[in-house]
Amino acid sequence: MNDSRAIDEESRRLIREELLANILVEAGAGSGKTQMLAERMAAGVAAGVYPLEQMAAVTFTRKAASELRGRFHLALEAELEESRKKARPSTAEQRRIIRIESALSNLERFFAGTIHSFCARLLRERPVESGVAPGFTELDETQDLELRQQSWRDFVTSARANGDPDLVALLEADIRPQDLDSAFATVCVNEDVDFPVGEAGSPNPKPALTALQKFWKELQKHLPSEIEDDTTCKIQQKAREFRAQMRVSRHRLDRPSVIASLLQTWDCASKITQNRWADTAADKKRLRDLVEPLHEHFRAEVVQPYLWQWRQYVYRLSMTLLIRAREQAAVERRRVNALN
Repeated sequence: MNDSRAIDEESRRLIREELLANILVEAGAGSGKTQMLAERMAAGVAAGVYPLEQMAAVTFTRKAASELRGRFHLALEAELEESRKKARPSTAEQRRIIRIESALSNLERFFAGTIHSFCARLLRERPVESGVAPGFTELDETQDLELRQQSWRDFVTSARANGDPDLVALLEADIRPQDLDSAFATVCVNEDVDFPVGEAGSPNPKPALTALQKFWKELQKHLPSEIEDDTTCKIQQKAREFRAQMRVSRHRLDRPSVIASLLQTWDCASKITQNRWADTAADKKRLRDLVEPLHEHFRAEVVQPYLWQWRQYVYRLSMTLLIRAREQAAVERRRVNALN
C-alpha cells in the first residue's frame, strides 16, 4: 500500500516538475489526469518554460476542454498565491509572479479544445495557404452526416428526374439507391482516395440460363420425391429455395440480375448429407458420387465466373454513381462554406 502511494506521489512530482520531458500518463478514470495536466501547464507558465500563446491542449470533447481550461485557471491562481506568500520575494520570484499575472490576464490566448476546433483554428490563421474561405464553419460529425445524407438524397432525386443513364443502369441491375447509403458514407469519409471503377460489362444471361436449366433438370433426377421440411442437407435446402425462386422469376429470366440471384443460390458447398438422400449404403454412395461432382462442376464453371463478372459490373455502376455524388457533396459543402 505504501509502495503504491510512493510511486503515485513520485509520478505526480515528475508531471509537475519535469517540464522539458515528454510524458505519457496512463491511469483510470477519476485518478486525476486532468488536474495533473492543469498543474503541469501552470507550473510551465510560471517557470517561463511554456509561453501561453504557444500552448495547445487537445481534448476529445468540448466539455473536457471547458473543464481543463477551468482547472488551468485555478492552477495558475494557486501558483500565484504560493508565490505571493513570500515576504521578500527574490528577483526570480518577482518575474514568476509577473508571468503568472500576465497569463491570467491573457487566458484567451491559450487554446483548449477538440482536434476539430484546433484544426479549424489553424485553417483560419492561414486560409490562403490552406485554400479555404476565411469565414467557413466547421461541421461536427452529426452535422456532417446530415449534410452528406441530404446531398445524397438530392443527387438521387435529381438523377431520377433527369433519367440519368448511370442511375437507370443501376436500377436495371436491381440495385436501389438506398442500398448504397453506407457505401456513399465510406466514399465520402475517404474523399482523398481514388476508387478505380474498372470497365466490366454485364455478363450474358442466356448461356448461364441454359446451363442453369440443364443443371436443374439433371439434379431433379436424383432429388427425393419430397424434400423433408427439417432436412439438414444444404443441397436439398437450396433446391427447395430454388424452386420458390423460379416460380417468382420465371417471367424475368432475360434479366442478368435475376440470373445472378438464381446462381447465387447455388454458390454453396457441394457436400451432401447422405442419409437425406437414400437408405442403403450403396445408394448413398452412388448419389454422393453423382450429385456432388454435378454441383461442383456447375458451381466452378458457371456460377462463380458469372457472379464474379456480375459483381464487377455492379461495382462499376455503383462506384461511378457514388463518385459523382461525392463530387456534388463537396460542391455543396463549398457552397455553404463548411468544412468537415
